[in-house]
Amino acid sequence: MHTRRHTSPLAAPAAMVLALTMALAPSVASAAGKDKTKPTTPGNFRITAKTAYTVTVAWSPSTDNSGNFNHYLSGAYGVTPVVLPKTATSHTFPALFPGNEYWFFIYAKDAAGNVSGQRSVNTRLPSDTTPPTTAPIVTINEAGANYAIVSWIPAQDDGPHLSTQIYLDGVFRGGVGRGVTNATLRFLAPATSYSLTTRAIDFGNNAGPFSAPIILTTPPPNPNDPTPPTTPAHLSANDTGDGSTETHISWLQSTDNFDAQKHIRYDVYVNGVWSDVVFGSGRSIVYAEFGENLIEVTATDTSGNTSAPAATTIFF
Repeated sequence: MHTRRHTSPLAAPAAMVLALTMALAPSVASAAGKDKTKPTTPGNFRITAKTAYTVTVAWSPSTDNSGNFNHYLSGAYGVTPVVLPKTATSHTFPALFPGNEYWFFIYAKDAAGNVSGQRSVNTRLPSDTTPPTTAPIVTINEAGANYAIVSWIPAQDDGPHLSTQIYLDGVFRGGVGRGVTNATLRFLAPATSYSLTTRAIDFGNNAGPFSAPIILTTPPPNPNDPTPPTTPAHLSANDTGDGSTETHISWLQSTDNFDAQKHIRYDVYVNGVWSDVVFGSGRSIVYAEFGENLIEVTATDTSGNTSAPAATTIFF
């Protein structure tokens, strides 16, 4: 004879609770054991050296119960942030600007994401009074009938923010911004030789020595090129919507049988009056008049051949 076992209606839920508890036990234990201790705040954060372009900071390192953390440093006004290992006790911020006031800060963060307190310090950099010590070394990369492309090795200086001035036959012909090491010279005369020199200007407006002069010679116009570039296509003119007559003009750049697009010249006319010139570009900004305005753009190659004008109108 078989005896029938009666199961309590509470037995199954109890078993489920036990199983659920056992399944959750590791995660509950993990949550209970999560690192919630912040690293100590770095100590004695201070400036140990500075020049017109750099600041060196130092500190007493943080500590953390995990032993796994990094130092985070940054600041205001163009300071580049860095993350340094726990053993680091100093750092030099480069490429700053002389005469500016800077604010720096440091904190520590461990692998669990706990963040320490923060220390900060501020200082003003001295002015740059030292000129570049050498001249740029200039190379002529390409010369056309009315242009030349030149590049140079930068001068040596105590800072990184050098601009360059360019002179032809002793006459200033323009400059390029800080960090730029090449330029395209425009509006040159065909079949002409120039004496080219350059010099560097630092952020403190101190001028370095002139480079040794080199001869830049433009060739004559291409005698085999009687064909103008194509007429600029899809010319459009749009206002800014602010009530002024500032006009933004765009077009598809022309092509030429000899010249690269970057050397094609575009002249912009408003109501028959010349307003702007750009090279190798499909954009310009001019100022029109109230009423109806005729906008025209022509393309000219280095041999002096000019396309028929593209035209559009805009009304203010």
